[in-house]
Amino acid sequence: MLYNDLLKFSYKRLKDFFKNVSTFENQFEWTEFSNICYNKMYGNNSYERFCTTAELRKEIPELPGMCKKCREYFLHPRNKSKVVYDVMMGRLFEDILIDFLNSQCKIKAARADNQNKKYPDCMILGKDKGILAYFEVKYHCAPFILANQKIGRYCYEGSATLDQKKIIKQLEIIESDIDRPVFYLHWIDYPCLKGVFFETSEQIKDYLYNPDNVFKRQRREGDNDKGPQSVYLHKVYSPLLSMGSFEEFAEKIKGLEK
Repeated sequence: MLYNDLLKFSYKRLKDFFKNVSTFENQFEWTEFSNICYNKMYGNNSYERFCTTAELRKEIPELPGMCKKCREYFLHPRNKSKVVYDVMMGRLFEDILIDFLNSQCKIKAARADNQNKKYPDCMILGKDKGILAYFEVKYHCAPFILANQKIGRYCYEGSATLDQKKIIKQLEIIESDIDRPVFYLHWIDYPCLKGVFFETSEQIKDYLYNPDNVFKRQRREGDNDKGPQSVYLHKVYSPLLSMGSFEEFAEKIKGLEK
């Protein structure tokens, strides 16, 4: 599986970066339990016949115990968010995916033009070095434990977060300035579900403006270290089962190259 290859490829860099940070017990790991969860929660799941968490706990023997640990860990108050650290962490995941695509998938990926900060952060280049597509990377390790209570969705399916105002601004730029496909890659690393999944800017537009999909989070202490324009309280949660897999993303990019 491509995600397992990605973890092996990036293991040392991730462990070095997070060596002084508290992480969940199976963060950055892929096990047989991960494989079962991936197949049950994503591969063999659909919105036509959706698996609830109650059903999944009956089908996956290890899941009830993992859910208990997950709740205890992620419902505790989080560490203060530090802007500099968050930026460094975001760049790490982008760099890892860029390097992996280049060396393991034979896809020419690079950082996008730093002159225009409002453009997506990463790009795919063709053989002639022209830009084929852009992509953004979002890393998610903390499930929205209260998703069912707050937004009427299950935690494993409704925890991939986007900042509503930020993404609206970016979609406006994509619409007016970028005549290329734009992909959003969600690196999901929950205690149960793990993998890289993607959606397109067109898919996001379909649900972004629906008020039923928006949730306003509470302010956190770390927000006080940011400028008002950098604090995004309104969140939308991407629908997992509408996303493509990491393998499908690689194939789609190779199709663009042809």
